[in-house]
Order: sequence, then C-alpha cells, then structure tokens
Amino acid sequence: AIRPIPGAVRDKQASASNPTSSSFVSANAGSGKTHVLVQRVIRLLLTGVAPEKMLCITFTKAAAANMAERVFTTLGHWVTLDDSALDEAIRDTGVPNPDRNLRKVARELFARALETPGGLKVQTIHALCTRLLQQFPFEANVPARFAVLDERDQADMMERANLRVFLEASNAPDSVLGRALQTAMANAADVTFKDVVREACLSRDHFMAWSNAAGSAEAATAEMSVVLGVSQNDSLEDVEREIIDGPYLPRTRWLEIAGALDGGSKTDSDQSARLREAFHAAGATQIDEYLGVFLTDERVPRKAVLTKKFCDNHQAIAHLFEQEGLRLTPLIERRRAFITRDRTEALLHIAIAAAANYRREKQERGLLDYDDLIDKTLAMLTKVSAGWVHYKLDRGVDHVLIDEAQDTSPRQWDIVEHIISEFAAGHGARDGVTRTMFAVGDEKQSIFSFQGAAPLEFAERRASFSSSFKAAGLGFESISFTYSFRSGAGVLRAVESAFQSPDVYRSITTDRDGMPRHEALDDAGPSLIELWPLAQADDREDIEGWRAPFDGVSVTSPEVKLSRRIQAEVKRLVTSGTTTGPKGARRPLRYGDVLVLVRRRGNIFDAVIQALKHASIPVAGADRLKLTEHIAIIDLMNLADALLLPQDDLALAVALKSPLFGLDEDELFALAWDRKGSLREALSKQATTRASFQEALRRLEECERRFTHETPFAFYAWLLGGDGGRQRILRRLGHEANDALDEFLELALNYERKAPASLQGFMAWLRSADTEVKRDMEISRNEVRVMTVHGAKGLEASVVIMVDTTSSPSDTQRLRLIQVPRGNGGEVTVWAGKKADDPSAVAAARTAMLDDTEHEYRRLLYVAMTRAADRLIVAGIKP
Repeated sequence: AIRPIPGAVRDKQASASNPTSSSFVSANAGSGKTHVLVQRVIRLLLTGVAPEKMLCITFTKAAAANMAERVFTTLGHWVTLDDSALDEAIRDTGVPNPDRNLRKVARELFARALETPGGLKVQTIHALCTRLLQQFPFEANVPARFAVLDERDQADMMERANLRVFLEASNAPDSVLGRALQTAMANAADVTFKDVVREACLSRDHFMAWSNAAGSAEAATAEMSVVLGVSQNDSLEDVEREIIDGPYLPRTRWLEIAGALDGGSKTDSDQSARLREAFHAAGATQIDEYLGVFLTDERVPRKAVLTKKFCDNHQAIAHLFEQEGLRLTPLIERRRAFITRDRTEALLHIAIAAAANYRREKQERGLLDYDDLIDKTLAMLTKVSAGWVHYKLDRGVDHVLIDEAQDTSPRQWDIVEHIISEFAAGHGARDGVTRTMFAVGDEKQSIFSFQGAAPLEFAERRASFSSSFKAAGLGFESISFTYSFRSGAGVLRAVESAFQSPDVYRSITTDRDGMPRHEALDDAGPSLIELWPLAQADDREDIEGWRAPFDGVSVTSPEVKLSRRIQAEVKRLVTSGTTTGPKGARRPLRYGDVLVLVRRRGNIFDAVIQALKHASIPVAGADRLKLTEHIAIIDLMNLADALLLPQDDLALAVALKSPLFGLDEDELFALAWDRKGSLREALSKQATTRASFQEALRRLEECERRFTHETPFAFYAWLLGGDGGRQRILRRLGHEANDALDEFLELALNYERKAPASLQGFMAWLRSADTEVKRDMEISRNEVRVMTVHGAKGLEASVVIMVDTTSSPSDTQRLRLIQVPRGNGGEVTVWAGKKADDPSAVAAARTAMLDDTEHEYRRLLYVAMTRAADRLIVAGIKP
C-alpha cells in the first residue's frame, strides 16, 4: 500500500527534483533521499535530457547498481500502465499536469535508456576518474592502457616494496637506511613494526607530501625538530647524559642514597631497589630505570617520591630528591621529543624508500591505485580546460547528481567542482540548455573519516555552490528533509533527546540552531525504546587450583550472558506474534526484521552469532569474514595440501571429515586407528570394507587425476560444481558459505591471470593474503543480521539491538602516526608512542585527533539509532 505523504513533504520532494534548478539537499536518516535522487533523474529524462548528458556519482558500486536498478524498474513499470495510472505515476515524480505528449515520452524512456551507449552514467567517483584518465592519458601523464590495482594486489606490492627496503637496509647496516631500520626496530616494542611502515606508506597524503614539500627527509626532520621544540644538532645521548649526571643525584651517589632508603618503609625500600637496578643497568635501560624513581609505570609523575616519615628524618636527601624532580621535568620532555624525532626520522627514511619501490613497480607495470585515480584526475583537471573535458565526456555533461555527499572527501569535491565549473560561469548554459547540479546527503551520517570524508565539507561546499550559482543568476535551493519514512515517533524522539545537548549535537551537525527536527509520518506504527541493564560477569571465587571442586560451575562471561538474552528476546518477539509496519498494513515480525549492531567485530559479535545459531534462529552470519578463516575454505585448502603432499595425514583427515567427502568421526577413527602406513594408504586398503570408504576413495582418486593437469580454477570449479561439492557444503554449513566459495573461485581465476596456474602456487598466494569477504546484507532473507554500524549504513530494520554501547571511542584508535600542525599552516607527521611518552606538541595533536574520534563516535550512534523502525533495544557490557 502507498503511504500517505504530507503535502509539505511532497512539495519539498518536487522542489528537490525540479530539473530546471540546482539543489543541495540535507536529508535526515530514512527521509527518502534515494527516492528523490531517482525522481530527479526521471524528471530530467521527461524533459528531454539525453541519458548521456547526466552524470550520477555515488559512493559505492552497490549504491550505483541500486540507483540504476530503481530507475530502470520505474521506467519499465511505466510501459505497462494505462493512461490514467501513468498520469498518476508522473504526478508522483513532481510533474503537476502530465499530458498526452508527456505520456508518450514517458513510455519511450525505458527503451531510450537501454539503447544509450554505455547506459545511464551512474558510477563511483573512482570509476569516473578511471574514465577521465583513459580519455586524457597524455594530459594526465598516465599509461594509455593502465589498469587499476585492487586491494589484494596493492597489499602484495606493498609487501614486496617493504621487503626490498628491509633487505637493502640489512645488507648495508651502516647506511642511512640501515641505521634507520635499527632505530625503528628498537622503538617498535609497543606495536607491530610492519604495520607502522604500511600505515606510513598508505598515508602518503600527509607523510610523503610533507617530505616532498620540505624537499628532502633531512629538511622534513628539521621542520619536525622545530615543531617538537628541540635543536636539530642536539642528540638524544646528550640529554640522557644530562639526566643521569645532574648536580643533585649523580650516578656516583645512587648506591649511597639507596642504602639510606633501605631503612625506610616498603615504599622507600622499593625506591632503593629502583636506584640499585638503575646503577647496574646500562644505556637506555639505565635511563628508564632511573626515571622510574620519579615516574609511575604509566610514565606520569609519582604523587610522592619518598614517604613523609623518611623526608622528616632525612631532610637533606629529601631536598635532593625535590630539586632533582624539578630539574628532570623539562629534561623528560626534551627526551620524549628527541625519541619522537629520531624514530620518526627513521620511519621517514624507510617510508620514502618503500614508497619509491611501490611507485616504481606501479609505473613499470602500468598500474594505478585508488589514490592515484583521484590525485592524477585532479592534477589533470587543473591543467585541462573544463570545456574540453566536457566535450570528451560524450560531448558534454549538463547535469551532475551526487549521492551520499557527506562521504565525499575534499579532493573528490575538488574534482566535482572542476567538472561543474562552467555550469555557473558566464551564462551558465550551453546552447540554451540549463545546466544543473544536485547533491544529497546527511552530515550527521558521515562515518567514513578513515576514507577521507570530512563532515565540515558538506556545509562549506553547499555554501560555495549556492554562492556561485546565485551569482550567475541561476536557481539554487538548499533543502532539508525532516520527515522519516522509516522510524516511528518514539524512536525519533529518542534520537533527538540523545543529541539535545549543544556539546553533543555539534559533533554531528553544523546547524548551530540545534539538532534538526525529526518528524514521523502520521501512519507510522508504534515504537518502543528498551534500555537493558548492563551485563556483567558472574562473581568468581578465587580458589587455588588444587582446592577447586570438581563439579564447580564455570563462570559465564558478560558477552555470553548478553548474547543469550538477545537470543531469547529475538525468539520471543517473533514467536509471540509481535507485528510491525505502518498503521493499516501491520504484519507479523520475522527474523529478517531484526538487526544486531556492534561498533567493531569482537567477542560479543561472535557470541551473538553463536547464540542465535545454537537456538536454531536463522542468522545471516558475519557481514565480513576472513576468507582463509572460513571453515569451508579451510576444507578446500586442506584438500589441496593432501593432494600436494600425500603423506600429510592431518590435511587428508580434515578433508575426509569435511562435507566434500562426508566421513564422520567414527568412520575416520576406524580408518586411521592402528594403521601401518599413511592415511592415504589406509583408505585404499579399507575401501572395500565400507561403501563410504569406497566413495571417498573414488572422489579422492578423481581429485588426484585432475589437479595434476587442470588449473586451480578449473579444478575447484569441477569440485564445487560438477562433483557437487558446493551442494554438500551448503547442506551442512548453510547458504552463508556461498559468499566465501564465490570469492574463493574468483581469487583462483584472478591468480591464473597473474601467475603460473599451479595449485601449490595458488595455495601459497592465498595463505599470504589477508582477503576479507564483504557480504551483501541487503538481501531480503528471513535471517537475523549481525553487523557493524559502518556496514549497516543505508540499511533498516523493524527491531535494532545495539550491543556494543559501553566501550570507549578511543579503544579502536591506534594513533601511531600523528599529524602535528606547523607554524606555517602545514603539518608534520610523527610516529607517536604511548600517550604518556608524548612530547607536549604531539600530546596536543593526539588530543585533537581523539576529539575527532569522539565526534565520529557520536555520528556512529546517530546512524545506529536511526536504523530502527519500531523498536530500539540498547544493551551493553559493564566495563
């Protein structure tokens, strides 16, 4: 049934989809932005705009496919309508008075769109850049037939680039690179060194741009020294020597003073032990041990270095410690700055060398990565006239539409601005055609800062476009959508209440008048907010192992307790006859109407999925999974190991017990127990004793025959298809294994295009990968969906359960590379350590980054809450 839409909402939709005026739409969650985007495309087509004259830019390939599908579905439906129904459909798009001629055009649109070469241009920004660079290879200085690197190949190339740097540094330990590697490795105790180098290479926007702008690594280091407040000529050794050989507590007196401390309390004795350990240590360890007298394990100043009683009895020594503490404060800060400078300089040399290797291989192979697509397109557009670009784009683009505008990065916005630069220049029209731009998004849902999205850009670009279009005398409207087609009034009031405070709503919106109004439709169903008490672990009596009772009950973790309650509540909601949907169209709640959201995948994520499966509740599984950790892929890989090395009994046992062969544990035991040779030989000898053994041997022999002369893809395609392996796997594991199997086959095919097609090579390549499968959770199956808030963006559900609500926003922040502002407006990038070890400049930058993390955490909360239509359940674990 078609829901009644208030007239004010219809008017705003019609205004936003007006093909003669440019619009910038700020749309609350669930307010129908995709519907209006499709509506505007159709109205442009109805006015006679050729499909090739429109350019629709979306954030993901899935969004592009969804938008194109909705346009074609609508136009295809129109072909089947009679005149009266077609008039009504056209009016729904915002055209007030359709006539006979317009109906004729409407019925022709489906065929016109299908026949347009290349179809409707609905694509991601990266696909657009690829097309532009292919049309301007000379101007952009790119290979004429370049290929785009996927994430898997990029990771491989980065590994090779890093390995070459490490080998070069190891072979010449006294070189600049060799010394840099030694320094970096010595300072990587709190983090995986490989990850830091990878992060540095992937953060070229800050790290490499800074060194290039400075002119060299040495010049960049000089800039960093200024920011950190140290002299480039001074060394860490100088300040460390000053720390341990001061005028108050020099090394020569440590043992003497330690002896005096021995007579005090336990606290004083501990300080004595620290002084003795420092005296007998050497190098950096000695410095750390000595500073441990004045600093805690968290490297913050101790509240009291000596006890009051000791100070009263030994005033001279107490005075020395007091003066030493004051003397050390600036020296500790300087030491931290030197450590930060030295390890960042080391990382800078390594990153420059690795990035050079990475760039060299890309150039040699004619490859571009996703960052290159943006950078080179933007550089090309600054050199090539906009008119020539438009001419090459099918002789002109007259209308540009941008979806998910809040997720567009500043550089991507610059590309859009270049493309539409002539729209508002001069007359703003070409050959009498009004040229328009349309953008729709919601700054409150900007949660992809790690991909370069900048929420403030949304409001700033809206103001910029409005100013330029209006200055040219062209129509431009800034429109807000406040009505939700998804959530009930209760959910929306909860959202507004959560973000009512100015300190909170300023994290999600630039609207200084307050949190934007969220309004429900009159026919929205009843809604409910549930706040569950935090789950906490059972009390556990600390009993020594030898005294613990044999029948003691194991302690249940809070994650398991919460997941069990979620499982019980989901089953209760579905089986008790709970209904969902708008008034007048209520229906029974299904499992597919439930969405469980977490901030990140972890223990609670796995526990919820496991609890639902144990209760026989259909669950879609994880929204993302590591391919080589999926049980179906493990079985396929073990079969390969058994074929490549017949003596690998364990691999063969895993394969035989898998759905591929179907032996159970008793059969495997009968086959393996008391055998004289390998498991493979035992299977051959005992094949005649059981039908299952005979069938397993037949299949194994066929696998052995095929894998020797077939490519990995051909072999696995036969195994999963012709031999029925996929069917047997799905019968045991469920249809969620389909995604993993499809990705596995695609990887096998891609591998054969890049390397000699051997099963051994494919296995080695696959195991070295960190391939992650992103599963499509928009498929409307009757299954509970468990996923992260990032993955749920764009989705909705009748019931949303938020389970990860008590962890700190900074828990997932690595904050290894920190961008510190320079005095001239630029930034330097430093390799930061633990928070307490930061020099003041880095600590201030770290605090600013954590503030940004807090802001995005609140936007994540907004996205999570607004996925719910009828019921929002807020749960969590007691920290």
